[in-house]
Amino acid sequence: MQRWLNGDQLASIYVERIVLYMKWIRKFVKRLDLNKQKVISVAFAIGFTMMVFVDTNYLDHTLLSTAYIFSLTLIAVVLLAVMLLAGFAVYKAVIHASVGFGVIIFMAKTYCDLPSTTPEGIEALTALWTIGLVYIFYEFGNKLQEAYKIHTDKIKKDEKKAWEQKVLVIIYLVFVVMYLSLIAQVLTPIALDLCIYK
Repeated sequence: MQRWLNGDQLASIYVERIVLYMKWIRKFVKRLDLNKQKVISVAFAIGFTMMVFVDTNYLDHTLLSTAYIFSLTLIAVVLLAVMLLAGFAVYKAVIHASVGFGVIIFMAKTYCDLPSTTPEGIEALTALWTIGLVYIFYEFGNKLQEAYKIHTDKIKKDEKKAWEQKVLVIIYLVFVVMYLSLIAQVLTPIALDLCIYK
């Protein structure tokens, strides 16, 4: 004859099993040596996997396309912020250097517009032009280096972010090349019109 369990006995058996399972889970977790960071990583991976599974099987890739748009927008905003900082630093260095360049061009244009110029005067103007250009490029590089150091001081302290330095160097180089090419397009006709090049 089979003995039937009443509701209280059945509930106590289930509670004992649940307690045993919980103890087993705690022992298992202790053996895995899970800390908060590992748990968050595992939860993120499981959640992401479930999201991709649901999106693939039930939502016709709606979440995936939305995630692409969101991630690309986020990357674009971050790159735009970094580019604005780098562009401002490069622009500030160019403005600082352009003051000296403007003085040299003014002096050269004024001398070249005189009715009587001498070969010695043109040689002196050529020497001043050369020394001035060397100083302007030195000053531009110096100001650019100062701005770069200000932007990278925090990054240099964190060794895990070495890639950020490389990205910042590339962004700075893009802005330097862009600004210098624009300036060269504007100033080349002005400089070639000077009497030292005729």
